[in-house]
Amino acid sequence: MAEPSDQVGPDAPPAAGVRTHLRTPDGLWLAGTLTPAVVSPPDTARAALFLHAEGATREQGGLYAQVAQALATAGVTGLRFDLPGHGVSEGRQAELSLSGLLNVIGAGSRLLRERIGATRIHLLAAGLTGGVAAGYAARRGAEIERLVLFDPLIDYQERFVDGSGAWRDGYLDEVSGRELVADGRVRYSPGLTLGRAMLNEVFWLQPRGVLGAITAPTLVVHGTGASCVPLRSSRTAVEALSVARRLLDLTGATGSARTTAAARAAVEWLLGADPGRSAER
Repeated sequence: MAEPSDQVGPDAPPAAGVRTHLRTPDGLWLAGTLTPAVVSPPDTARAALFLHAEGATREQGGLYAQVAQALATAGVTGLRFDLPGHGVSEGRQAELSLSGLLNVIGAGSRLLRERIGATRIHLLAAGLTGGVAAGYAARRGAEIERLVLFDPLIDYQERFVDGSGAWRDGYLDEVSGRELVADGRVRYSPGLTLGRAMLNEVFWLQPRGVLGAITAPTLVVHGTGASCVPLRSSRTAVEALSVARRLLDLTGATGSARTTAAARAAVEWLLGADPGRSAER
């Protein structure tokens, strides 16, 4: 497929974003939105990369647009895109893999370097991509300025294998196994199907084991609805971090109030001064 052309609405304000595309290392074109900084930063170019949750799109229920617009006003360019097999991007969900998502983050970071010269980025992720983003930040700490995770899924094996009735003693049952052979996928939820690559990776790729290696100040926002993650998971993830961190629990909040609270917390974390050691609210 030829590279899609970026399209800019002639009357759209910069904070509204312009359509763009991101090419993955394995050749997929992902549909994205670039939100240019409204004001020039005082020193080096600043940027934020957004990864949405499983079954969602680049807007993440309106949350990411709110954050991107606020960041743009403060001089931070944002890039958000539909994951492979989501929204209007190429690819199939069944082909998703944790390693592939790590490469998607790398491709997004590279695009921001090439477009605006950003040498470090803020990284925001939700649900399924939360654990991947944490793993990326642990391994590529020099690239990440600050990290924000919304309901991050950290324990992949616990979610997709141990918590599934389709597995027994580490093996798919016969019905699900035949489904995987016939269709190349198994349906996990109405918005997510899993393929063979992901189902094998979850036994070996465990982000929780590298949380202590993250060097970027990290905010974890729980209760946004991005994914069904227990509060215990978010709390123990924050406790495992050795950098400045904060856990914000929005359990009980709903609708636009919840979205606004999550967006405000993310913006304050990314734009604020040194966040200090740790806090929980």
